Parts: sequence; structure tokens; C-alpha cells
Amino acid sequence: MAIRIDRRLLAVVLLSLVGVAVVSAQAFPAGAPQVKYLFGLGPYPGGTLKAVFEQQRGDEDIVHTYTETITPNGDKYDVTETWTNPGQSADDIHTGVRRAGAAGAVGARYDEEQKANIDLSPLQALDERNVELAPGQTYYLPDGAQLVTQDWDEIAGVKVLRAIFLHPSYANQRVQLAFTDPDTAALLPFPILMIKEVDGKIDQEMKLVQLDYTP
Repeated sequence: MAIRIDRRLLAVVLLSLVGVAVVSAQAFPAGAPQVKYLFGLGPYPGGTLKAVFEQQRGDEDIVHTYTETITPNGDKYDVTETWTNPGQSADDIHTGVRRAGAAGAVGARYDEEQKANIDLSPLQALDERNVELAPGQTYYLPDGAQLVTQDWDEIAGVKVLRAIFLHPSYANQRVQLAFTDPDTAALLPFPILMIKEVDGKIDQEMKLVQLDYTP
């Protein structure tokens, strides 16, 4: 599988999960399946789509659900996005992005809880150099960061390559990621899987739980 990153989604990733490069080339084993790095959000190819993600903080039992549906309507599309936040009080409902979102959009490292968030920006080097990923490899990124690929897996019926992102400036944190083929990733508004761990415990998690697509 080949995968291609879209820079727009990197901003979404910074907003959605963590608040807010030289790549050392690796030799791929002969005949090994390869993928390019991708967070998705490519041009929509048409058809009918329903994608459901679950998001959860490690310190709470509440599961937040994001659902996106796209339905053809003549030469246009009807698009619906829904966030389900069980038990949210009226005082905690906001329109638009909050301060953390606005800061993330301009690249600032801001967190309302004043907690340092791991910096994912070194991953941009993989896009800039059009790097292809293979299982069982270590990719050396700017600022001493690393992406360590694991093995193929399946999430919500989609074949993915799992990986771990590490950054020396955030030694107590790491991020689990999953990558898939460009056609599938182009359908999705978020990465298939992102899990941020702090001190060995899950801090935040977002994962795809349902994908229905008819071209």
C-alpha cells in the first residue's frame, strides 16, 4: 500500500489530540509491503460515507463520539458532522474552537491544563521527503524524534500499519499511530488511530470504530 500525507490534517491532529525535519533513510527488505506516511483528508472521491470515531481521556469513563456522513445530492453533497458528549453541562458548551484550538491552528503550544504536550511537528519531514513506511523500521526525524513502525493490523475492518512516535524532549510521553492506504485515508477526517500516553498510561485516545463507504 502507498500512502500520501495531507498537511491540512496535521493541523487537525494538533487540535484534536495533543493541542499542538531530517529523515535518516532506511533500507526496506526486498519484497516487503510499503506504505507512504499519511494522515488523510484528501480530496473526497465521491459516493456515500459514514465514518465514526470514538475519543476518550484516560482519566474519565465518558466516551465522546464523532460521526461524519456524506450523501450525494445532485451535483453536490450533504455533509453532517455530529459530536456526542454524554453528560456535558450547559456551562461547558462552546461554539467553534476554544482557545486551545485557536492556538493549535497557528502552531502555538498552548494547553488549558498547563500540561506539556508532545510535539508532533517532526512528522512533517516524512511528508516533505515523500518517505514510504515499512513494518519493523525506525525513522529518525528532526529534533531527535523517531517513528518506530510495528506490524500490519486491522482497525474497524481497515488494514493499517501501526507505529509509535517518540520525542526526546517529552521522554514520559509517546503516541501510538496507525496508517492506511491513500484511498481509505482520503475518506477520513482524522487518523484511524491516535493514542497519547503519559507515564505509561493512556492520556487521550481517538480511534475509528466504523467505516461504511459506497463509491
